[in-house]
This record gives sequence, structure tokens and C-alpha cells, in this order.
Amino acid sequence: MANEEDDSIVFKAVLQWLFEVCDDPVQLHNRIHAARVHYRHSTDFSDGRWASRDPFEGFADRMAIILSQVVAELADRRTRDVFLASEILPFMKIIGANIELARDIPGAAERARRMLRPAEQHPDGGIFELAVALRYAREPGLLVEFIPEQTDRMADLLVKDAYELGLEGIHVECKRLQPSVYEKTEKKRALEILERVDNFIHSQKLSFSIDITFSSELSSIPLDYMISRLETFTSSQFLSSGDFSWKDEHGHGAIRVSDLDAVRRDTDETYLIIGSKLARLLAGGERHEEHFHLVCGGKPYHGDPRFIDEIHYGTVLFWRCSSARSVNARARHVRSKLADIDRQVAHAPIAIAHIGMDVERDNLTADLRRKRNLETVASFRPHSKLIEVDLHYFMPRASEEVSWMIDETVEPCSRTEEPFLEMPRILGGTGDGLVEDQPAWRQQVPR
Repeated sequence: MANEEDDSIVFKAVLQWLFEVCDDPVQLHNRIHAARVHYRHSTDFSDGRWASRDPFEGFADRMAIILSQVVAELADRRTRDVFLASEILPFMKIIGANIELARDIPGAAERARRMLRPAEQHPDGGIFELAVALRYAREPGLLVEFIPEQTDRMADLLVKDAYELGLEGIHVECKRLQPSVYEKTEKKRALEILERVDNFIHSQKLSFSIDITFSSELSSIPLDYMISRLETFTSSQFLSSGDFSWKDEHGHGAIRVSDLDAVRRDTDETYLIIGSKLARLLAGGERHEEHFHLVCGGKPYHGDPRFIDEIHYGTVLFWRCSSARSVNARARHVRSKLADIDRQVAHAPIAIAHIGMDVERDNLTADLRRKRNLETVASFRPHSKLIEVDLHYFMPRASEEVSWMIDETVEPCSRTEEPFLEMPRILGGTGDGLVEDQPAWRQQVPR
């Protein structure tokens, strides 16, 4: 990771370029300001009662959210969200670090202009296209341009060999997968179940570390499921022994007293953000990266209420869903996207596809999704001259030592002897320190 001064330069560069190409700079400024105000309001825990939540719930302007994190990195750390920054900033950094290349790519400004418009619901797709275009543009001897929108659907990019200008070139299509309706619904249901315990924990000032594996689909889990388990635990003799486990038709789990002393030692001379490190300390040891829900009470740091300066009580709930139907639904493969790409590049002389997707937070689903993707790509028989599909898996890291990063796993699936680019990774990096032949989700969690 570059130093903060280098980061500042590249983020200023990408912001300047985006304001240059947008339709209305004043409107864009106001949209970003609105996102920052929303974030400040939703993360004002000055009452000393924290609970995990989506800080941008109810705020629909995704592009404003993205750019608010760039502005926060430059000038307002109070509105930089540790999780959102990890998802967003690596992409914005790669664009800013290659801003002169971006300026020179024909059609790049128009593509950026379209993704900046308020009506654009999925600007992450445009950002992915720019990042892929810059990956080809960084390759010596290649010329890259965006293909203008036409009545007939076309690929996103045209890539040519600078030394063989007579050739028609390669058409490159980019797809950034969005969470499925099932995934969105399941996450919403999980939050509804977990948020039911917030007031109970605050009122009782409870300090527990809770592990939950839902064996049924979350849609069938009663909303008071966790409340009933906590009420049983707190009213029973198990409270004195500090250990309680259960198993029923909906799942199984364990509750034990959390390690407040570990948090107090850590905050003895400093303060701690309500995030993954706090969850790990309350749980008393190492944890895999997975879904968690935090509910805490204490004294907030006077400079930023998102940080705890002195903890009075704290509960962390780690959760996952092992239901076969849930895992299968979340591990959806890319066949529909491949069929769409095949139609889109039907008239291309030769074509390559890049499909980007976020990594699941549990290894079972992530491994199954990867397996299915590879089988699907291998068995797909295109009608077009699609010779290669590059699968990009993005694992955002909310590290305790590094402010933001993404581990990118890329798997080139080529019908030729080797992929067109020796290393199609779009976010750069060398892979130093990574376990060889292991995907991002099976690498060591950074500290």
C-alpha cells in the first residue's frame, strides 16, 4: 500500500477528473455533501450506545456514497467508513493512479459521465469497466478505446495491438455482478432478527459472545429467535457458569461471557472503532472473516463517537447460514451473464469477457460458487468468438493495521493455450505474502 501522501495525490486526481467530466459539478458536490451529512447523522453514537447498522440505509445515491468515501479519505476521516472504504477506495485509487491514461482513452470521459448521473443505479459497473480498460492500457503495445453506444448491443471496449493497426482488434465486455434478490432478502432478514436483540442487550447491559449457525432458511426463522435464546440464558443457572449452547429445528449456537478485559486493556491508553477488532477481542481470540453484529455501551471518544474510549458492556453475535437452499442460492453461477455476453459480442471478430463479483463471507459458499463458476465457464459453448472469460473475485478487507484494501483473485478461463494478459488482475499488486494457489477468502486475515 502506498503512503498517505501518494494516496492523497491519486484521490485528488480522480476527483478532479470526475468533476471535469460530469454534467453538473455543483449538483455532484451537493450530492456528495448530502451523503456525508447522512453518514454523520446515522453514526452519531454520542449517547454511548452502539449497534451495528447500515450507515447509508435509506440513502439511494450510490455514486454519491462512493465519492463521499474518496472525500473522507482526503479531508474528513469522520465520514470514512472502514467497511465501505475497503470496498470502494482500491478501485478509485487504481483509476487515480493512472489518470493520464484514463484521460487518453477515447470514450472514457463519456463512460464516467454516464455513471455519475443521479439516475445511474449501479455505478460500480462503470467503475469496473474503467478499471478493466486501464488494465489493458497499462499493457505495453496495446491501444484501448470505449465502443460508443449503438442501437445494436456491443462490447464495452476495443483493444488493438499498436503495432498491427490493420487488425480489427479484440472486443472486451465487462460485467460487475450485483447481489441477487435472494442475497438482499436474506441479509435484510438477518438484520431484522439480530436487531431485535439490541434494546434487550442495552437494557440489561449484557456482555456475551454468541455464535449462531442457522440451519433453516432465514425467511423461516422467527424474528424473536435470538431474543428467546438470550432470555433463556440470562434467566438460568447457565449465566453463572458462563456457557450455554442450543440446537433446534432452526439452527444451533453457543453463548458465553465476552472478554471485556481484553477490550479494556486495548483501550487503556487509546480508543477503538466499533468494528472487526472489537468483535475479535470480545470473542476472546482469532476469528474467520464472517458476518457479525455488535451491540455495546460505554464512553465514546470525544473526537469521534464511532470510537469507544471506555467499554461498560459489549455483545458480539457471529452468524452464518448453512441451509442447503441458502448456500445454493447465494452460490449462484455466471451462466446467465455468459449468455448475455455471448449475445452482446455476437458480431465481434474476437472477444474476451471480464466478470467481477464480491466474495461471500463464508468459505462454504465461496468455495461452492467458485467451483460452479469454473464448471459453468468450462461447459459453456458460445455462439460468438468468445475466447476467454476472466473471473475476478474481490475480498474487501477491513484490516486492523491497514486502512483499506481488497484481495483480488482472478481466474482466467481461456480457450487458447494461455490468457491474453499474463496477469489479468485489474487492481495491481504482486501477490507477495499470499498462500500460493489459494483464493482470497482462504488467505490469512490481515491484522
